[in-house]
Amino acid sequence: MSETTDAADTLTLHAAAELDAVITGIEDRLAAWAASTGAALAALSVKVTGSTVDKLIRPVVEELVRTPDGYVAGAGFLANAGLLGPERSYIAWWQGEELEHVDALANFSPNSISRYVRSEWFRVPVETGHAHVTGPYVDFLCTDEYVLTFTHPVFCRPDGPVAGIVGMDVTVQRLERGALPGLRRIGERATLVNADGRAIVSAAPDIAAGDLAAAEEGCRVYPVGRKFRIWSGATAL
Repeated sequence: MSETTDAADTLTLHAAAELDAVITGIEDRLAAWAASTGAALAALSVKVTGSTVDKLIRPVVEELVRTPDGYVAGAGFLANAGLLGPERSYIAWWQGEELEHVDALANFSPNSISRYVRSEWFRVPVETGHAHVTGPYVDFLCTDEYVLTFTHPVFCRPDGPVAGIVGMDVTVQRLERGALPGLRRIGERATLVNADGRAIVSAAPDIAAGDLAAAEEGCRVYPVGRKFRIWSGATAL
């Protein structure tokens, strides 16, 4: 193997590692937030209320969405039934640097909140007790953009029920801004895909976010975070 080939391989590995660090950083931050939220809820000496949840969650969201060059467009917490009352859920979610409170009126309507608790990004971590990533999908409830929603269950005690979930919305547009230069270093058709082979960001002009793709024969595969992969070459389906 020539020195030129070795150098190219090194650059490719560095590019893949940089993107893995971005996604892993989001996942790790979310896991830490879930742990601290569960501990804070468990330490409360009073009944959990919506106001209590808002005061606990909003400062973290403010930090996340206002981080310079950050990837988080919106974030928050959705309580599982039982935390605030036997039949009650609660959403504390904000988006954008202006911290727009997403659908606060849903907290006063059981029929309205139900569209959240049925959503994949809430339902899967509650049912499995594990972190989950939903998307890419068009987020008609919040951003109206293609997003990835990273969610993590919150436990007030290790052996207890899921108290709720914390989550972060990462727009594909923001991720593309950070990921595309690295993907182009990997290959002209390098593509970041989810576990189902759906494209998130691609260096190939004919593959857009949300498209199903397949790995070209002989292409290299690089794991990214818990759920994603980079294919050094991809083809549109």
